[in-house]
Formats: sequence, C-alpha cells, structure tokens
Amino acid sequence: MKYTISIIFSLIFLSVSAQEFSIDSTLLLNDVVINANRLDIPFAEDSRSINIIGKQQIQQLQANSINEVLQVVAGVDLRQRGVNGVQADLSIRGGTFEQSLILINGIRLTDPQTGHHMMNLPIDVEDIERIEILKGPAARVFGQNAFAGAINIITKVPEDFGYTLQIDYGSFNTQNLYTQLSVPVGKYHQTISAAYRTSDGYRFNTDYRIGNVFYQSGIDYGKGEASFLAGYVDRDFGANGFYGSENFVDQFETIQTFLASASVTHGIGNVEITPRISYRNNQDNWQFLRTDPNFFQNFHTSKVLTSEIQSKWTHSKGVLGFGVEHNFLTLESNNLLETIISENADTSFSGNHVRNQLGVHLENRFLMMEERLDITPGIMLLNISDFGLSFYPGLDVGYSFNNQIKAFANIGWTTRIPTFTDLYYQDAGNEGNPNLTEENAFTYEAGVKLHNKNQTVQLSYFNRTAQDQIDWFRETETARWTPDNFNQARYTGIDFSLQQSFKNIPVLDFVTLGYTYISAEFEENDFAFSRNQLENLKHQVVFNSQFEYKGVGLNVLVKYNDRESLEDYYTLGANVSYTVNNFRFFLKGTNLTNQIFRETNLVEMPGRWLSGGIRMKFGY
Repeated sequence: MKYTISIIFSLIFLSVSAQEFSIDSTLLLNDVVINANRLDIPFAEDSRSINIIGKQQIQQLQANSINEVLQVVAGVDLRQRGVNGVQADLSIRGGTFEQSLILINGIRLTDPQTGHHMMNLPIDVEDIERIEILKGPAARVFGQNAFAGAINIITKVPEDFGYTLQIDYGSFNTQNLYTQLSVPVGKYHQTISAAYRTSDGYRFNTDYRIGNVFYQSGIDYGKGEASFLAGYVDRDFGANGFYGSENFVDQFETIQTFLASASVTHGIGNVEITPRISYRNNQDNWQFLRTDPNFFQNFHTSKVLTSEIQSKWTHSKGVLGFGVEHNFLTLESNNLLETIISENADTSFSGNHVRNQLGVHLENRFLMMEERLDITPGIMLLNISDFGLSFYPGLDVGYSFNNQIKAFANIGWTTRIPTFTDLYYQDAGNEGNPNLTEENAFTYEAGVKLHNKNQTVQLSYFNRTAQDQIDWFRETETARWTPDNFNQARYTGIDFSLQQSFKNIPVLDFVTLGYTYISAEFEENDFAFSRNQLENLKHQVVFNSQFEYKGVGLNVLVKYNDRESLEDYYTLGANVSYTVNNFRFFLKGTNLTNQIFRETNLVEMPGRWLSGGIRMKFGY
C-alpha cells in the first residue's frame, strides 16, 4: 500500500509543477456561493474548511448513491453496511454518526429516533447540483447536531425543457433505472425524477429494493423567488449482520421517508428575508427474523415540522444575518418506551414522545483593511423542551494576502442532545439510559487555502475536545450495552485537499487528492467494551482523476483507510465512458482488486462489482 500512496503523491506533485492549466467546470469554484442558509459567502472568501463536489465530477463518478459520492472527500467517513446507499452511518473528522448534520438546500434534516436514518434521503444522486461539506464546528450556523460538521446537498431546477433516462445492469442481478423530466411553463420551472434500484445482494440476505420520486419547482418574480420541493423514498433490504451481532443473519428492515419544503426569498433594498416551512416523516420497521416478523420487531414513526425565518442585511461594514427557527418533533414507537409514574404511584409506559426546539441565530461578517480581513462572530441560542436553554458562540477570522492565498481560523462550541434511541431503547442486548445529558465540545481550527481558477489547495489543523460524549458500553461480553456520558475525548488532526485541472496534458482533465489524519485520545474508564471508541479513521487518503480523449472518458478512484479498530485497506474503482451526441455508454467497476474489508466491525463489504449501462439526455 505504501507504494500506491507514493505513486499518488508523485503524480500530484508532477501535476502541480505544470506551467499551464485549463479552465474546467468541475473545479471552477470562484462563483460558487456557499449556501449556509444564513450568510451566503463565495467559496474563495469563506474562512472555514469547506470541500465542494460539483455536478460534473458527480456524473463522472457514475455513482449509484450519494454515499459513493461523499467518499471522494477525505475527512468524511461513510461506514456502510450495504452497497448502493442501502444503509450507512456518516462521520466527519472522527465524530459519531449522531454528530454530523445533513441538509438539503439548507433544510436541516433531523430524526429524533436515531442518526442511523440521516442518509435515508428522498433524492437520487442524479438530482444533485453540488455538495458542500463543512468540516468543523457548525452549531452557531445550524444548531445542535452540527457537532463535527455539516453536509449541504444542493439541487437545482433546470430552466429549459429536458429529458434524461439512464439504465444500467451489474453483478448480482443489480438493476438501476433513473428518469428525469424538466418542463418549464413561462417563468415557472419544474422538474420531476424517479429512480428504482434493486439487487439480489452479494451474500445471503443482502438483497434490496430502493424506489424514490423527487419533485422541485421555482419561480422568479422580480424582487425574489419562491420554491417548493417534495421527495419520497421507499427502501427494504436484507440486513445480514447489520445490527447487534454478525451472527444475526436474518434481520430485515423497511424504511419510508417523505420530505417537503416551501420557501420564499424576498428582497427589500439591502435586506433579504426567507421564510420557509418544511416537514419530514420517517417510518422504520426492523425485524429480527425476516421469515417470522412477529418473533421480534420494532416500529418507529418520527415526524419533524420546521418553520423558520432567515434574513440578512448588507450594510457598509459587512453583512448581518439573523434567523428564528422552531422544530416540533414527535416519535411513535413500540419499543422506545418512557416510564411514567402517576400521582397514585401507578406505573405505565409510553412510546409516544414530543420535543420542541426553538433557536435564535445572530452573526455579522465584518470586512476591514480593504476587505482583506474578515471577522465573523456569531451565536445560536437554542431552547429544547426536555433539556433547557443552551447557547453556542463561534468566531471565524480570515486574512487574504492576495486574491489567491488566504489564511483562516475559527473556534466554536457545539452540542448534541441524546436521541430517543439513546434514552429508551430496549431489547435483549441493549438498554437505553433516560438520565443522559447532552454532549458538548469546543473546537478550534487554523489553516490556509490557495485558490485560483484552476487550482484549489487547503491545509488545516483542527482540535476538538468533547465533554460528556455519549457512548454505548458493557462491562462483560454477556452484559447488555448501555449508553452513558462517560467519554471525555480529544480529536486532533490535519486536513489536506487539492483540486487541479490541466491544459498542457491533453488527455488528463483533472485530479483531486485528499488526506486526513486524526488522533483520538479518550479518558480512561473502567468499561471493558465500548462501541464508538477507536472507530475513527486514523489515516485516510482519497485520489480521484479524470481522463478525456475524443469522447472517451476514464475515471479512477483510489481510497486508503486506516481505522484504529480494524485492519487498514485500500480500494480501486474505475469507470470508462463513451459519449456521442445525446448518448453516454459506460462500464464501471468497484473494488477491482477484490479486497476483503469492513467499514464497521460487523459487515464484510463485497468484493469486485461490475456494471454497465447507457445514459440518454435530451434538451437542457
């Protein structure tokens, strides 16, 4: 493996030393405005660690799921239990899957049941315009759960009429069908897409079926714009060894997720106001025995209604952002039962839970020294009905030496409240803890970024100190797992990323390279077994390149993961495409070297996987 890494670094250094570079739309980020849902700041001017995956790079990957796309960024860890987006836990910079926030077009996705469902997204990878990945403290921007970072998935409504159809087939009878139709009516733009993905699975009880439909529309009325989106995804899959023990081979799960949102952005002079309402419904049914569901199964239905008003005022000293957000969360469960003792000492149990969250956000970006220096202090005040009032301050500072090189630093306080699974889950092997308190962390980061029209390089050092971090533990191998606030943890590391496009190399289009190093230190405790300690990646290297020649494209993706608690591994993936007129033919292979590896300690991932297909695109 060390030789592979050496070759990768050598290639990058040779690339950087080239004298001329081309303008490639995949890597052009000058005009990209980070959609932070608060202050919109151009990528080159933002004083935080951010990675962007553009639409062209997404298409060149020929990814079957958003999970695959996110794996091209170092520092983002997708611990998959299945392929093609079946089930995965997201981690950023060593955090747990509960400590990373997902957004769609700035809409916060919250699930009071468990963070396991955060990747149940009702959109297809083909619907995505770009993905913005914010690493580091984000609570002052997005509130609780943006503990280690946040990922904002941006979709876009095409302005012209168009139609897309993609069909592909692969190993293990894997079939994928995607279609999209864009039909503008005057100034009203709208698009609808649908996808269906199915496979027999790469081993016993790993078959799956995933279907989703997504609609989005918008209209520009002069002083602003109005938009609406709605999406639904229905998935069921064999969950061989997914949860609890690798010996539980007959597990099965079905999940349905619905998301809808309506918003208006209206400008009045130097003030812009955006009211929005959104709703998310997630239903989960997990069965211990697929052939006998009634033996033991869990039903959960979570509902989240969010109403918010975000505003920004551009003034002579910078930009002021202000927002108010209210979340009403409910959960109905046959398992997550809260003990209720009445006045007459009678005891009952309820699986119905309610939580209210009210947040107020304020920040101001000051520009000084002819806009070379930017300082952005901010704070989020958040009141949660069952945990009380908290506040999360933060500060970003950046200094531009010229129009290409910028130094930046930021600090922030973050928190994560327990899910209802943490508090109340019960089965033969697990027991929740209703006495849990929230997790807290202080993070600081410093770095530098080099940015021009063909090259982006970022290097940063980060340190996150977490208090009362929730972890599931057990004292013996036969005891039940129980969560507690016992983890005092410190995560330090280095993040490096490079994106480069070329002109003087006719065949090579672009390369990207990412490297993340994480050192995790935990306070000693008396527990013999822990679920989350040492699950983080220590070293992570991701290399992606695109070659183009007369309509023929070759994309190569190499990943190396060295996890603290598991054996290190690398994977090699590639796809070849040929584009002629409105048609694109492609062949794709993942794990071409047939490596044996696990991304969690339970599920062995598949070996070599091949597929091929055709994409037809008209209009746009």
